[in-house]
Amino acid sequence: MTRSTLALGFLVHLAALAPAQADLWKRASEPPDPTTDVFNALMQQGDDAATEANAQSLGTSLVLRQVDIALGAYRGASRAKPRSAEPWFRIASVLDSFFFDGCDSELLQHPRPKSCNAPGAPASRNARARELLEAWDTFEAISPLDPRVNEVLYKRAILRTKLLGATTQTIPLLRAVTKDYEALLDRQDGLTAGRPDGILGNLAETYLMLGDIDRAIDTYRQAIRGGGGVSTIYGFAVALDRDGRGDQALGVIRSQGIEGAEEFEKSFNLGAIFFVPTGEEEYYFALAAEAFGNNTAAAEHWRAFISSGAHPQYHPRAKEHLDKLSLRNSVRIKVPLSPDFGRDLVPRSPLTPQRPRRP
Repeated sequence: MTRSTLALGFLVHLAALAPAQADLWKRASEPPDPTTDVFNALMQQGDDAATEANAQSLGTSLVLRQVDIALGAYRGASRAKPRSAEPWFRIASVLDSFFFDGCDSELLQHPRPKSCNAPGAPASRNARARELLEAWDTFEAISPLDPRVNEVLYKRAILRTKLLGATTQTIPLLRAVTKDYEALLDRQDGLTAGRPDGILGNLAETYLMLGDIDRAIDTYRQAIRGGGGVSTIYGFAVALDRDGRGDQALGVIRSQGIEGAEEFEKSFNLGAIFFVPTGEEEYYFALAAEAFGNNTAAAEHWRAFISSGAHPQYHPRAKEHLDKLSLRNSVRIKVPLSPDFGRDLVPRSPLTPQRPRRP
């Protein structure tokens, strides 16, 4: 699954998060509003604490203290004006910046917040995730037409996907993820965080995790038509294989060449793509190794996939691959790649329906 690579949170100016303010002259002529004064004071307190928490000179404990002050101030502001969405957006921005998006990828150009490595951070991650989801949900409920909801939908889907390994209630969570991606596609305006092909690729993978293979294959095709990269094409191959079309799946992977396999591995190692639960990635690497004749590595990856316990509904398919490999010589076989190898497979072959849909 492709993750967003935007550097978010309080690395941007907090002032940019606020909606346009009312005309200053009009406000000056209105009678004082104690509630508004309290609201503004608390929002400013939150902004100041969040900005201070982002200072590189602070130690970890002081960063966490300033984060908690910011969150408390924004929650106080939300109580002062319950119909204001802005405090909830800033709560979400702080939580995301200091505990999630700012911590999860080596692709980010900015220093990782010190809160990422705080003592007990892994144990408190699920609690912070629930806080973040609540903030995003409340922001959307209060202001559903705010254009920033687009960013919320994408990032919320990613976070919910990552939570799959921490809950047994996977089906409701996956359905919530598909709802976010589908809503995001409905709202697509060209400005959304995450390109449309990335959204479609993630949606296709979510369908695959739900066991809706036909819909996953159709959505992967749309994603590839939209410019999806190697990870999307590999996902399409996995969907084909799990649909019993192993030869087509191997052909799709070969169409990307050895360079494609190297690019896929690099993206995984950098955290640009991730898989849940842990072990799902073994299916992808097993299929790639098998496609290029490295039967020993393929068998190791198939066994690792089964041992991981990831998606047990697909373990029988992995065992089928192992049975076939046991009949072959386990010596690595190099696939000769001519200059024209795979040229006729991309993009026509992966996108051409191979057989009618099942009823």
